Amino acid sequence: MKAIHVLIGKNHLRDEKESIVESFTAGRTKHVSEMYGKEAAALIGHLKSLDETDKRTERMRNKVLSMAHEMNWRIAGTNRVDMDHVNNWCLNYGYKKRRLDDYTYEELPMLVTQFEQLYKSHLKEV
Repeated sequence: MKAIHVLIGKNHLRDEKESIVESFTAGRTKHVSEMYGKEAAALIGHLKSLDETDKRTERMRNKVLSMAHEMNWRIAGTNRVDMDHVNNWCLNYGYKKRRLDDYTYEELPMLVTQFEQLYKSHLKEV
C-alpha cells in the first residue's frame, strides 16, 4: 500500500487521493489501507501509467525545445531556449493555438510534427 502513497505523491494527486481510492473501490472506501488486493493492483497500474505518460509528454516537449535550440531560438547572451519565442510560435501556428505546456499528451504528436516541418524548412535555408 506504500506504493500507492508514493505514486500519488509523485503524480501530484494528494488532494484527490480519497476520491481516487473511492473510484477504484466502487465507493466502498476512501482509505488505501482498506483496499482489496485487486483494487490496489489496479490503482498502482493506473498510477504507473500516468507517470509513464508524463515522461512521454516531457520527451515530446523536449524534442520541440531541442529543435528550437538548433534554430537559435535562444535568449540573447545565453544558451537557454527563448520560451517566449516558442510559446508565441505555438500560439500563432500550433494547431490548437496554445502555449507548449498547455498541449496534452494526445495533442503533442501533431504539434511536434508541425514543429518538425518548421525545423526542416529552417535546415533547407541554412
